[in-house]
Amino acid sequence: MYHGLNQILLLPLLAFLCSQGNSVHCQKLTESTHYWVPSEYRFSGGYALPHRDEMHALVTGHAWGGAFIWGKERKGGYASHGNRKGIWQGLEVGTTWAGSEDLGWIGHAIWLNRLPLFGKTFSEIGLGLGWASSPFDALQAPRSFALGSHANAAIRFHLGFQWRVPNFGAFQISGGLTHFSNGSVVLPNLGINVIGVQCSFSPAAIQKEQRTKQLDAADTTRFGLSFETTLRIGIRDIGLPGGVLHPSSTSMSSFHYRHRPEHNWSWSAALDVGYNQSLRVNGTPEASFNPAMRIQTAILLGARCHFGRTSVTVMQGWMMTQKDNELGTRHLHTSIQQAIASGWGVELGLRSFRLRADCPFLGLVWTPRGVF
Repeated sequence: MYHGLNQILLLPLLAFLCSQGNSVHCQKLTESTHYWVPSEYRFSGGYALPHRDEMHALVTGHAWGGAFIWGKERKGGYASHGNRKGIWQGLEVGTTWAGSEDLGWIGHAIWLNRLPLFGKTFSEIGLGLGWASSPFDALQAPRSFALGSHANAAIRFHLGFQWRVPNFGAFQISGGLTHFSNGSVVLPNLGINVIGVQCSFSPAAIQKEQRTKQLDAADTTRFGLSFETTLRIGIRDIGLPGGVLHPSSTSMSSFHYRHRPEHNWSWSAALDVGYNQSLRVNGTPEASFNPAMRIQTAILLGARCHFGRTSVTVMQGWMMTQKDNELGTRHLHTSIQQAIASGWGVELGLRSFRLRADCPFLGLVWTPRGVF
């Protein structure tokens, strides 16, 4: 009965999509509808990847969903500089049935970035928020142990192909993974990885509207070697669900080398020093009473991609002192930065140990001018 109800609930969504598709073909969009009519309609199908043994008990059916997308192609600025014509950005709002009653529904809002590769192929990456309808609850949902909270981060990685039909519209098909996790802020947190195929359609009438945005001129002067320092704060949950949240703070000093002005990426290296209160439980026995044994240091190597005032950093790290006995030493450091003023920015990121998202943080970034 529950799955039949899901199909019934999908009918209004399909009817709405059909009515919208007919309306944009039958009449010219006015200025009043330009802002709320989606530029694309999307349907997805796949399954939740059982990336851990425990997930096999939860994944009992196929995952599927639908979404609306509002987006525009970017012109000028970093999109045109360096021969990167065709960059597209937009917002996707939708929902996904994760494959069983225990996993439930996951609504999401993801900021998407499509980068052209070659020919009509593209990559799609995104970051946003997800809302799980069935998180873990000791009394109401004891089997829903994939996610411990309603609110979660959403991360998208897809590869796709696009082709256009004259006077009809554009079709896209892409495949990849969408990850939902709260970064171990609230346990349990196995995470949900929805892997599958997405099919999108953009009517021709919408494409004729002004769907481009002119960006500011690209900053071609910031290349060569640069230095920045970042202060971060974060929390993590360990042990049994509903336990004490352990704060952590870090200070990272990093160097970034951008070889040419037209490049949108740079090499990165960093030294991180942090104070991790969770080591009182998962560290050495001395860490429970000696604050000095909760100080962690790490070295990191990787790269950074620049998208105008936004940048994404991915680095492989190694803990040199005071490792977490549960997580180990090797970790993947990922973060997204946004410049807010000259020399200053904000940052959001996390570390991932053995494919387990952990240690989320917020940071304040300072890049001194004239150092190099």
